[in-house]
Amino acid sequence: MNDWGEKIELMLSGELNLEDEFRLKEEMQRNPLLRRELFLRNIVDEILRDKEMITFKTNLERIEQEERAYRKPLSMPVRRRWYISAAAVSVVLVSGLASLFLLRLPPTPEEIYKRYYQTAKPIMLARSAQNLQGDTFNRDLQVFASGNYAEASRRLVRYTSNPAAKFYTAIALMETGQFGQAEELLRAIAADPTNLFADQAQWYLGLSLLMNRKPAEAKTVFGKIAASQSLYNDKAAEILKQLD
Repeated sequence: MNDWGEKIELMLSGELNLEDEFRLKEEMQRNPLLRRELFLRNIVDEILRDKEMITFKTNLERIEQEERAYRKPLSMPVRRRWYISAAAVSVVLVSGLASLFLLRLPPTPEEIYKRYYQTAKPIMLARSAQNLQGDTFNRDLQVFASGNYAEASRRLVRYTSNPAAKFYTAIALMETGQFGQAEELLRAIAADPTNLFADQAQWYLGLSLLMNRKPAEAKTVFGKIAASQSLYNDKAAEILKQLD
């Protein structure tokens, strides 16, 4: 667990490489202790960013064993030691953590989205794209694969009869924060059970609904996924518990 704790610290500081971050997020989906560890460390960061806490920051001692009743804490990495002037700060931390727990639980739709969203990867499609729409489609899909989502959405939307293009256009729109437009495309794809991307579209539709402030509709979508044989049924069930 200490190794995962170190990776959490690297991710929070923006120093974790993409491969390790992907593995960490996968492990978090399986391990509720890791998800809670990330939650607690985010809380500590928020407290330290608060203006009333800035003056205490240089006197902080290492924070130990937050919320002992819930879990055995992961040890903080040596590279990021926090020191605390116990007499001066302990009361503020306890009251601050208590109020933040009340405010932050259950998780917000944005937090759920960030925890479960992963960009759909079209690697195999890109390799065989000549069979779908010729070299032009292949090049446009490679634009998506390169991470240029704004340009990819502009290009892929032209292929109105291509189910792959519609799906990856929706994902590109999500990547650029255009959740309303993404929702429309994903609804159409998910409504057609014969569509190769129907299951994936339904999953991303649920996530888009969260970001569009439609939690009731999102719960309906995730409920259908959880009751199906979809590859996303376990994750959907997890989200439903958090939305209750």
